Amino acid sequence: MHSKKYYIIYGLFFSLFVAAVLCLCLTIVQGMPHIDPVFFGMSFLVAFVTSFVVTAVIPLARIAAACAVYYDAKPGSVAFRLIQNVFFSTLIMFFLGIVMTAFMTGIGDVQAVSTLTGEVMMTNLFDRFVSLCLQFWPVIVIVAFLCDPAAGGLATVITGEGRKKAKAGAAAPGTEAPTASA
Repeated sequence: MHSKKYYIIYGLFFSLFVAAVLCLCLTIVQGMPHIDPVFFGMSFLVAFVTSFVVTAVIPLARIAAACAVYYDAKPGSVAFRLIQNVFFSTLIMFFLGIVMTAFMTGIGDVQAVSTLTGEVMMTNLFDRFVSLCLQFWPVIVIVAFLCDPAAGGLATVITGEGRKKAKAGAAAPGTEAPTASA
């Protein structure tokens, strides 16, 4: 199991990746002909801060890893990463989705055009949140699966856990240290 420092740094990098992709997708889906740097910057800042605070306060990565272990996935395997990232993405999407929906569309009722009938109707925050989650959950799962090795690798390098594990493995009884003999 990793240290708390590892999970906080992992959450930092993971939040950067997810916030960037989510904001890019939200901008494109809203039908903007180009990416407005001010709008993208503000939405990125809200998404990054929200996801980082949530991952720093609530141990989502540990919860997701525990879920993967519960389903008998071997740590380090592709199945473990997939199960962990599905749970992690679902948990982060719950928190991030509600904040981003409120930020993008407001809290009160707003008018929306039905894609099926073309009718203008009122939608509430919960309906918009569910719609956002249904649209972007697969994207977040894919981004999480692809960015997990990068975020985990950067967290390992920064915390130095890779060196600690290598030293512990070299100092373990029954292992031989490499020699420089020819």
